[in-house]
Amino acid sequence: MSETERERSASGWTLNRELLNVGAIIVAAGIAHLVMGLIGHEKYGPFMLLLLGGVLVVAALGHRFYEHRRHRVPMVMECVRCGDMSGGGS
Repeated sequence: MSETERERSASGWTLNRELLNVGAIIVAAGIAHLVMGLIGHEKYGPFMLLLLGGVLVVAALGHRFYEHRRHRVPMVMECVRCGDMSGGGS
């Protein structure tokens, strides 16, 4: 076990991790402000922002659906195997 792992608390909380999270949030907010400022003030800016938001929502839902379907097959096969094992033992 490394020295760093020994020094961590049981919850895994560290000041470095928290500072990294806060920094990432600040950078993300700055990028969002920049994008909104650049796109939002153009002639078709509000339409483009709505379109971009819709694309992001559809992409997130598609990814969620894909991941759910991808992990569903092994879980079903695992349940079938468990049923076969319990049925064969009786």
